[in-house]
Amino acid sequence: MPKTTWITDVRNLLRREHGKGWLIEEQSGRIKLCFAPPGQRRQAVTTHLSWAPSSQTKLTALLGEVRNRMESLGLSLGDAYKLISNTPDTAPGKPDWEDIAKRYEQLRVVVSGDVTQENYDSNERYRIDRVLKLLALPKKAPHDGPALFRAYAFQHLASVAPGGSGRKRNLLDVARFLTFAVKRCGAPQQWLPPIGEDADLLVGQRETASKATVPIKPEQLLGLLNSLDEKPQLRLAVALVGLYGLRPAELMALSIDEGQLKVGNVKRNSKTARNPKPPRLVLPLDLKDLPGEGKRILDLYASGLVKLPLTITNAKGLKACGDTFRQYLDRHPYWQNLVASTPGLKPYGLRHGYAWRGARYYDKAVPMRDLAALMGHDLRTHTKHYGQWTTDEDVKESVLRAVGDLARSH
Repeated sequence: MPKTTWITDVRNLLRREHGKGWLIEEQSGRIKLCFAPPGQRRQAVTTHLSWAPSSQTKLTALLGEVRNRMESLGLSLGDAYKLISNTPDTAPGKPDWEDIAKRYEQLRVVVSGDVTQENYDSNERYRIDRVLKLLALPKKAPHDGPALFRAYAFQHLASVAPGGSGRKRNLLDVARFLTFAVKRCGAPQQWLPPIGEDADLLVGQRETASKATVPIKPEQLLGLLNSLDEKPQLRLAVALVGLYGLRPAELMALSIDEGQLKVGNVKRNSKTARNPKPPRLVLPLDLKDLPGEGKRILDLYASGLVKLPLTITNAKGLKACGDTFRQYLDRHPYWQNLVASTPGLKPYGLRHGYAWRGARYYDKAVPMRDLAALMGHDLRTHTKHYGQWTTDEDVKESVLRAVGDLARSH
């Protein structure tokens, strides 16, 4: 009886353990792995393994990894092999997390442009560094994605409120990093982050209701503007934010287009990075005691006779701009008195006051969809943040204003 060759042994092994369609061929002295399932197009990839009996064990392990990636990630044979071959390892089966972290930063900042380098350095880098330290522990280092999540939450989020945005942002960055490691760098499947209830348990549920937004009322804004008459640069900044409903950071993104004020995009995420929005039109909602003030402020800004404070326009980034605006107000005595008499009032209250005036201040409210567009967010976001101001008395007043004498005659 003739002896079987190692090639026959391997082909029989592949058929037995992985089913029909898998076979090997020789290609320039290396093993060419082929997959030809019935009724489907044949796929093939030339591996790094030598066409020799000594490659049998390595080939078996390689095919197991390849099939795992193909089935779990929905990849082709070529893409699955490329992913595995691209895996940075410090030892067989042990990912090189330092290298993966460098690739992740490159993807976030350069390749996708989802975040700026400044944003990454301020908000993401320290979270990834925490992950790397946990993975490098000499004892009891996490051995998979769920274990890493639990360790991260225990080590760094014990004092962060359950269900809060801070906890969510931390775990979102960890999940995004682990998903990148598996799907882009070929880390073993065990490192995928937890999903569903397992992830929700780590995020937790908010124990207290989120604080209501506090709008500055018209008479308060009037007093604030009057108190700044001797500080024309700061008055210009406050008037633009308050009368035009700007985010403080948007003071760095203003432009004049045919006599109208436009605001560039300051909300940076993956969606806006790929599909940037054109500058949005903003219009003033004037105070009844200062009619036409919005137009006057716009003309003043356009003329350059009064400029915004240099520390605002030259701030190193949007967050720094908002922080500088807040610092100016925090040092102003009139604002200090407003805050003392209005619990919860913050600089963002100038923007909230714009939304309040648009809905409640004038004889005829600005349609909510238009008000949301002016403020630079969608209707759902507008309703979520500003719908809390609707009370029973507000509803009654709105109906009476709409139907007039028809309601009063019954």
